[in-house]
Amino acid sequence: MRALTAPLKDLAGYEEMLKQLQTQHTVLALSGCVDSQKLHMVYGLGEGFACKLIVTFSDLRAREIYEDYKLYDRNVMLFPAKDLIFYQADVHGNQLTTQRIKCLRRILEGRPVTVVTTFSALMAPQIPLSVLRDSVVSIQKRGTVNEADLAASLVAMGYEKNYQVEAPGQFSIRGGIVDIFDLTEENPYRIELWGEEVDSIRSFDILSQRSVEKLESVQIYPATELVLNREKLETGMKRIEAETKRTVKKFKEQFKTEEAHRLQTQVKQLVEEVFEF
Repeated sequence: MRALTAPLKDLAGYEEMLKQLQTQHTVLALSGCVDSQKLHMVYGLGEGFACKLIVTFSDLRAREIYEDYKLYDRNVMLFPAKDLIFYQADVHGNQLTTQRIKCLRRILEGRPVTVVTTFSALMAPQIPLSVLRDSVVSIQKRGTVNEADLAASLVAMGYEKNYQVEAPGQFSIRGGIVDIFDLTEENPYRIELWGEEVDSIRSFDILSQRSVEKLESVQIYPATELVLNREKLETGMKRIEAETKRTVKKFKEQFKTEEAHRLQTQVKQLVEEVFEF
């Protein structure tokens, strides 16, 4: 990509600015660049840095920058803010989580990355990267895996247990075969066990079920930023159940029996899903 930075070197003061950034880690303020030049200048001044951060004012502008910056840097990633309204919705929640976890994974692995984000995303509380790192599950060929313990870990990491994996963030265990669709990967993993020993690991196509690649080891990253162990889950569910009882009592006092029954049913289903390993 030297062809992209060569024109910048003809600009007065460019080499001096680059030197100050690389050696003195100072703050520079630039003006006079039109929109089409800004990302070119950002790319040039970021030369030599493994991790770069571009911050803008809105998610829409961040996505525009992300798409345009691909021309200069293939390692660019988008770190969107959590939408307070739609974050938990099926349509938006998984997509936002996937983008955020992918970005955090790349930072944890120490690979070159340019992060495009917003002030809203940076101002929101973030979990320490050490918590995410400690939650990663590593599985190696010829190693040992206990199905019950693995299932419990995956549930705590935000994965959903299904009979057959169909989308990222799901896993299944049946007859000594464990399928896990890592939220940050394009294809799921199939882990075949002989007792508790890992006999083989491979990625496979979700539609044809055919093997894509044989692997010696895999690392499964969380499917949520908030990793909860069983103790925290039990504490939280007790609070939910206590609040449910109080609300159901109020509904019954107001002769809203249908609402009370619906709430009890939903909470009961939630408890079963959370603790079904």
